Amino acid sequence: MSLPVFPEIDAARAAWDLSSISLAEMDEAGLAQLRARFVSKKGEIPALMRNLGKLPQEDRPAYGAAVQTLRETVEGSLDAAEAAVRDAALTLRLERETLDVSLDGADSAAGSLHPLQALRDELLDLFVSMGFEIADAPELDTEWFNFSALNVPDDHPARDMQDTFFVERKEGEEPVVLRTHTSNFQPHAMRDRKPPFRLINCGPVFRCDADATHAPMFYQIEGVVVDRTTNFANLKATLYTMVRSMFGEKAQLRFRPSFFPFTEPSAEMDVDCRSAGLDRDGWMEIGGCGMIHPNVLRNGGIDPDQFQGFAFGFGLDRMTMLRHGAKDIFLLSAGDMRFLKQFRGLA
Repeated sequence: MSLPVFPEIDAARAAWDLSSISLAEMDEAGLAQLRARFVSKKGEIPALMRNLGKLPQEDRPAYGAAVQTLRETVEGSLDAAEAAVRDAALTLRLERETLDVSLDGADSAAGSLHPLQALRDELLDLFVSMGFEIADAPELDTEWFNFSALNVPDDHPARDMQDTFFVERKEGEEPVVLRTHTSNFQPHAMRDRKPPFRLINCGPVFRCDADATHAPMFYQIEGVVVDRTTNFANLKATLYTMVRSMFGEKAQLRFRPSFFPFTEPSAEMDVDCRSAGLDRDGWMEIGGCGMIHPNVLRNGGIDPDQFQGFAFGFGLDRMTMLRHGAKDIFLLSAGDMRFLKQFRGLA
């Protein structure tokens, strides 16, 4: 029994054979045109199936099988050709971007650390040398760790949407926020350790605020010391050591009474600009500090009748601005090479 002959399929096969002669020489655009012509929804091969209803019942299976075989042949050839084009492009790119690591780099422009990163590394090294352990905490944390565990009242304005970035949650789930300060590391760290300990944390924080000296995302560095006899004099000595390592031994500090929910007593720390070598007069506030509130110790699982401690926190961006005389905090994140090239050589 002879197989049925389908002239329209033979014509489509012949058209493909003719078009595919130069398949290996085509680029991606040419291959895309061929794919659209032959196997797209409106292509020549899918269009053949419209003839199926006109055929005798007994010829339809053979016709459908022939169309499918032709389609698989065309798609297989196109897939292979496209893969070859991609491989050739990748090979060419790798050849162009090859870096000879044996070349002498003495004449190349040296890179350097970002001034913010350089100060961060310097301060962390300093505190580690003073016996501090580097601790970490989530940047996305629950409202309890960010506020309640730190003795922040439920009606405190810092919890408002104007100051805090809240994250969408399902009904019944605990509120989650982008941390507004590195202080959220305190209850986490206290629950993970037994005192005595000295801890330092540095990382990004987030607030709804933006002007020349405030950014919605900036960096803080925060330290905590908990022991049986820790006192405010220890706190002042620690901060004098930090500031004078940054601005020189002549830098003068002053401590002003202040209020923070998580410390009692609390203070703001200012540096005398002229004594620190800064090109301005007067005092500049650089951070807050105080003795850890008993409620914070309790929320961290520490008995305040047995232990006490101090905490301090500073904006790393502002300290970087002070150190280098930057006028706008957004210069630190703008990626402006005119600004960054001034700090080549920072280690």
